[in-house]
Amino acid sequence: MNIQQKKIYIIHGYQASSNDHWFPWLSQSIQQAGHISKRIVLPESNQAEFHHWQQALHMQIRELDKNTIIVAHGLGCISVLHYLNQHFKNRGQKIKAGIFISGLKSKLPSRPELDDFIAQARLDSGLLQTKMPLSLQLLSSDDPYIPPPLALQFGHFINAQIHVVKEAGHFMRQDGFSEFPQLWGLLQPILVSG
Repeated sequence: MNIQQKKIYIIHGYQASSNDHWFPWLSQSIQQAGHISKRIVLPESNQAEFHHWQQALHMQIRELDKNTIIVAHGLGCISVLHYLNQHFKNRGQKIKAGIFISGLKSKLPSRPELDDFIAQARLDSGLLQTKMPLSLQLLSSDDPYIPPPLALQFGHFINAQIHVVKEAGHFMRQDGFSEFPQLWGLLQPILVSG
């Protein structure tokens, strides 16, 4: 069976860079498996600005098709969903899958400085589910930034398969996530499917 090469975009979150946490490890694992990986760089992640992040996504995510997989973390999840929503509305091609780690769509009690950013996202649940038929949400039972109920709300909104990782913090390097075997275990079967 000839496996179609996939293109995976990895999107970091608030106060992070494309070289943090498990992003380099995942990128390398994808390339070793014979697929294409691109880590997206979002500007000024300590002072996240919605429109700047959208511009960066627009500049760096050039191909979205049936072999595209999105992997996003934290604030990167709602950012890329907004971007995908606009793309699907305009051009309408489906993507293979979206995998979201600690995703959210509601304002965070612990991070009021992000209220304005989060409020700017425009998401159409039906459109996202139609054009991204496979989505997964990983959440941590003790995430200090994204409370599990908010992560669940995000997952239900896009009809994601929910995977709870016990006591994983916010899936950052300081939580023990310079590698992320649970994520790789979920991504691998998607890479080898059709």
